Amino acid sequence: MNTLMEPLRLTSHLLPKAVGDFIALSAIGAPILAVILEITAKAKNKIFYDKLAKQIASLSLIMYVLFLICAAGAATYFTRQFDWLTEWFISTSSPLLMVYITVAFTLALLIPYTMFWKSMKKNKPLHILLGACAALGGIASIHAATMTMKVFFMQQAAAPFPKVPDLPFIDHFLVLPEAAGLCLAGLYLIMALSFAASIGGLYLVLRRNKDDFGRDYYKFSLPVIAKWAFIPTFAQLVAVAAVIIYLCEPAKELLFSNNTTAICFGISIFFTILNCAIWIVTWKSATPMRHKIGLTLAPFFTIIAHTTVMAGAMNLFLTI
Repeated sequence: MNTLMEPLRLTSHLLPKAVGDFIALSAIGAPILAVILEITAKAKNKIFYDKLAKQIASLSLIMYVLFLICAAGAATYFTRQFDWLTEWFISTSSPLLMVYITVAFTLALLIPYTMFWKSMKKNKPLHILLGACAALGGIASIHAATMTMKVFFMQQAAAPFPKVPDLPFIDHFLVLPEAAGLCLAGLYLIMALSFAASIGGLYLVLRRNKDDFGRDYYKFSLPVIAKWAFIPTFAQLVAVAAVIIYLCEPAKELLFSNNTTAICFGISIFFTILNCAIWIVTWKSATPMRHKIGLTLAPFFTIIAHTTVMAGAMNLFLTI
C-alpha cells in the first residue's frame, strides 16, 4: 500500500504546478503553431490551413487569459504564505520584470494578430510578421522564466530566505545560458508545441457546432492538429528519457530499485504512449471526428503524464 501511496502523494502535490505549466506552455506554443499554419496556408494556397490557424490563434488568447488568472492567483497565495517572496514580484531589480515585459510584448502583438485576421487578409506578409513577433515574444518568455528560476534557486542555495540580487534586472539576461539552461529552454519549447496542439484538438471538438466550417474542414483539420501533437510529444518523450538516463548514469540501479520513481515514470510513459496512439489514429483516420472522445481526453492525459514525470524526477533527485 505504501508503494502506491507515495507516488499518489507526490503526484497530488505537483498537480497544480502541472496544470499551470500546461496552461502557460500552451499559451506560448499556440501562436507559434498558428503562424506555421498561416505560412503553410499561403505557401500551399489552402484555405483550410488559414481557418485552422485562426482558430489556434483565438485559442492562444484564451490560454493567455487563463495563464494570467492562474499566475495572479499563485502570486497572491505564495506571497501570503511567504512574505519575503513579495520582493521578487514587485522589485524593479527582480528578474521577474523580464517575464512581465516579454508577456506584455507578446499580448500587445497577439491581440491585433487575432482580432484583425479578416481585415488584414489582403496583407498577409504583414499579418504573418505580426504573429511571428508575438510567437518570438513567447519564446523569449521561456528564456526569461528559465533564467529567473536559475537566479532564484542560486539565491535560495545561499540563504533560506533569498533576496533579490542588487543588480539591474537586465544584467541576468546579458549572459549566454549554460548548457543545462539551454536544454531546459529547448525542452520547454517542445512541450509548448505539444501542449498547444493537444489543447487545440479539444478546442476544435468543443467549437464544432459554433464554428461549423463543414465536414470537409474537420476531416482536414483534426488530422493536422493530431500530427502537430504527436511529433513534438514523441520528441519530448525521447528528450526526457535521454535527460533522465544521462543524469542517472552513475547510479542506473536507482531507476529500477526505487519503486516510487519507477511507478511515476511508468505512469507517465503509459499516458504519453496512449496520447500518441490517439493522435496517430486520428492523423491517419478517414473519419477523424469519430475520435473526438480521445481528443477530448488527450489534454488531461498530457497533464497526468507531466505531473507523474515531475513526481518521478523529484523523488529521484531526493534519492540521489
